[in-house]
Amino acid sequence: MKKKLLFLIFTLCVAMATVAQNTGVSVQGIARDASKAALANKNLNFVFDVQTPNGTSKYRETQNLTTDAFGVFSHIIGTGTPQGTSFNEVDFSTEHLKLVISLDGTVISDQPFQYTPYAYHANNGAPTGSVMPYLGATPPKGWLLCNGDPIPNPTTSGAALVALIGNNTPDLKGMFLRGTGRSSVNGQSGPGLKSTQSDTFKSHNHYVDLTTSSDGRHRHGYNDYAHSDSVPDHGDHGTGSGDDNGNKATGRNTEYAGEHTHTVKGNSNNKGDAETRPVNYGVNYIVKL
Repeated sequence: MKKKLLFLIFTLCVAMATVAQNTGVSVQGIARDASKAALANKNLNFVFDVQTPNGTSKYRETQNLTTDAFGVFSHIIGTGTPQGTSFNEVDFSTEHLKLVISLDGTVISDQPFQYTPYAYHANNGAPTGSVMPYLGATPPKGWLLCNGDPIPNPTTSGAALVALIGNNTPDLKGMFLRGTGRSSVNGQSGPGLKSTQSDTFKSHNHYVDLTTSSDGRHRHGYNDYAHSDSVPDHGDHGTGSGDDNGNKATGRNTEYAGEHTHTVKGNSNNKGDAETRPVNYGVNYIVKL
């Protein structure tokens, strides 16, 4: 005789689990008959249907489950037999989904998914507007590339992000991220929130090391010749070396002179690249819907 089930008491735990490398939602419940007695050790045919609030099915699967001695059954949605799309295609971040459970063709539970305390605290891992580096070319579900493109579904799934940053994702191609506000370390300010700073180079001096032997100082030497017409051919006079006519030559030097400065200027032969940058590694930035 077929037993009629009036209700099941479910404990729905919106927790992500890994079973045979599949991600799913853990469900546990107690099956009872009309007299509220637990259906112990019974094989039951369940249908699990993930739906939108208006009843549109996003994922549906069937699964035969056997209760234990207390009528308790457990299942991970995503590991049953799918009736269409894959469970991995369900985007839990975009809508307030619910789980409809049927047994032998009768709906026995119709409840929205609820957060567990830790999942609620984490807000699904990242709040809307979070930006993070990503090593893929295609963003995961619930995320968009930061490439300046229009945000899809701006009035539905993209509405929260549009309200936060506008109609387009931030264009972070070729950019570094920097905290906004003034640094307490060096007193320098980052860009304003959701704005950019242009590239620049800190003001600095160039120093040319000039030693005393090459600082531009120098002397000029010359010979001072004096002679006497009344004294023919005689020996040298004075401290200089003479000639046969009695002339004497005295060597003299000017004082140091010619001190000057050097100005270092740029020219068309400057060396370097088009920007100043540290060593870096290429990633895509993605933003949370």
